[in-house]
Amino acid sequence: MNVMNIVLQRNAFAFCLMLSACAAANPSGAADANTGKGSAFGAFLAAGYADSLQDPATAAMFYQQAIHDDPGNPILIDNGFISALLAGSSNSVALARKMPGNALACMLIGNQEAMNGNYSAAQAQYAQLPQDSLSGLLKPLLLAWTEAGQNNTGAALTGIVPLAANSPFGAIYILNAAMIADNAGDVKDATQLYQVADNGAQPPNLRLAQIMASWKARQGDAAGARAELEQMVSAHPSLGIALPALIANIAKPVITSPTDGIAEAYLAIAGSLDQPPQALLRTTFLRFALNMRPDLSAARLLLADVQSGGDQPPNLPVRPLQLKQAIATLQPIGKNDPLYGPAVMQEATLLATLGQTDQAVALLDSLIAQLPGAIDPLQQAGDILRDNGQFSASIAYYDRAIAALPQPPPAAAWALYYDRGISKDQGGDWKAAEPDMQTALTLSPNQPYVLNYLAYTWALHGQNLPEAQSMLQQAVGIDPSDGPIIDSLGYVNLKRGNTAAALKLLTQAVQLDPDDPEVNAHLGDAFWAAGQHLQAGYQWQRALGLKPDPKLQAEIENKLKQVQPPA
Repeated sequence: MNVMNIVLQRNAFAFCLMLSACAAANPSGAADANTGKGSAFGAFLAAGYADSLQDPATAAMFYQQAIHDDPGNPILIDNGFISALLAGSSNSVALARKMPGNALACMLIGNQEAMNGNYSAAQAQYAQLPQDSLSGLLKPLLLAWTEAGQNNTGAALTGIVPLAANSPFGAIYILNAAMIADNAGDVKDATQLYQVADNGAQPPNLRLAQIMASWKARQGDAAGARAELEQMVSAHPSLGIALPALIANIAKPVITSPTDGIAEAYLAIAGSLDQPPQALLRTTFLRFALNMRPDLSAARLLLADVQSGGDQPPNLPVRPLQLKQAIATLQPIGKNDPLYGPAVMQEATLLATLGQTDQAVALLDSLIAQLPGAIDPLQQAGDILRDNGQFSASIAYYDRAIAALPQPPPAAAWALYYDRGISKDQGGDWKAAEPDMQTALTLSPNQPYVLNYLAYTWALHGQNLPEAQSMLQQAVGIDPSDGPIIDSLGYVNLKRGNTAAALKLLTQAVQLDPDDPEVNAHLGDAFWAAGQHLQAGYQWQRALGLKPDPKLQAEIENKLKQVQPPA
């Protein structure tokens, strides 16, 4: 491992996070890490390795050891501070005090002063933040809340409301201004500002809906408050399980102090940073929010998503350590929290990804017992068991979920019948699965996944081939770039003897989904049917190299015997 690369990567990250000095930089920062004691350098190497594994807690521990052995080394302090921030370590505050003029250190020390009730000292720290880039956008929010902490509501509003018109954070400024007025008991200004925030809102997010619903409920508009939450759940169905608890807590103030407000500001900014290169900065701001307000469950849900790879490109693997970090982030969310349901379901997904199927289902069982009649955890338990090949067990959960549906079932229930149908089919009972697929199609006639599964399975069984082809042509019209659907259409054409059309479609499917063994095997079948036996053998060999499941592997090996008969 190249140690200097680690240093350069960390320093590049520091630059991106605006770790440039608020005042003049420390000239001793050019010192090399290996100028300290030998034990410090060894700890530095260990910390760098932990960094490469995305294990900030271990990295922070080793940096702390290295700093103990070489306390004046600015590179160790700089790297140790970043790791401590990302890990949520309390040691980050002590390190921040060794970094005068550092932007994130200014924020962290300001946060600490605010938590101690010393808002004037917090204001002095935030005032040192540079005006450029993200610091300059965040700075007015932090200063406004410190003014609010000193009972200067007018100054707080004057500091951020005029900035809203020309800022990318304009909506965040207005919402925070409304919360400042609300927290101060300034009903007149709060009413006007919440109205502006509500009118300018984009598709509703969880925290905005909670804030607006709380305000409306406390002003006597119970129907409007409930509508805010229902609209949010309509946009984010995965939060539907939380709706009853959110409604039960609808009139509870979202913030009760300026410190809560600062935490909200960090959460709002973190929520706006949704690009993969911003994941580390997003994590830092979420850590700030949770340090100031550990019960800010919306921040925990978001942080767990970042930790489990929600911000990184889909082709990058997520390490088990990251998933375990996400689980640890979620676990403090208690049963009385309105967001307990979504937290449990998120944790169950993480456990299942780690291969801990039994633990995931047991966790969901506890939620099902707490929320009898809730469909989402039943469906998720079924999905986890099905993905693990436990088809009979999954069907039992789908049965319970379908039994809990209102009658007639809503259109969205197609997924339950589809999921149960897959479990029945994969368990070897297509006769029982087919009616579920038909019901799913009745509920959602243009659902390409259902069209594809039903039509392709008919083709496998040699049934209803003209109807299957028509359904797949419909599915391709809905999603013309879906490789598996085009593969199914090619396969049906092959079964109907349309070899030329099958070759064209299956070649296109392989181009769209080159690493799918079944798609590649089907193209081999088409080559064989066209009399192109060498090409067929090549394609089957390629499919075999893509690690098909045991059943498909056996089928391909038997076909290859036709191309290469034993001597």
